[in-house]
Amino acid sequence: MEDKTQIRELVENWARAIREQDLESVFANHAGNVVMFDVPPPLQLKGMAAYKASWEPFFEAQQKGLFNLGELTITAGEDVAFCHSIVTCGTGPENSFEVRLTIGLKKIDGQWLITHEHHSVPAQ
Repeated sequence: MEDKTQIRELVENWARAIREQDLESVFANHAGNVVMFDVPPPLQLKGMAAYKASWEPFFEAQQKGLFNLGELTITAGEDVAFCHSIVTCGTGPENSFEVRLTIGLKKIDGQWLITHEHHSVPAQ
């Protein structure tokens, strides 16, 4: 399977897991040393323990709501890749907002793993 196809499938499965609040699948395909810059504080999260802890408040607020990828664009090299998307989040169509998403990936032992996530909203 072509690298871009593998990455698209990985990211779309990750987004589906978020919508379904399937924690095991949300955390799958992440490197243990993942770094995330998220919308709410703290400024930076490092490692799987911090990454996992960040999802509890999101799921509490979001419920099984929207997490829809729009304009997903993927650039892949031999062993590193990145993608970006505009994500629609919220509890439903009447209560939604958009965030910017950038994901960095690295191919480790032949498998693409997410090593970096950046979720952001425009400054007001």
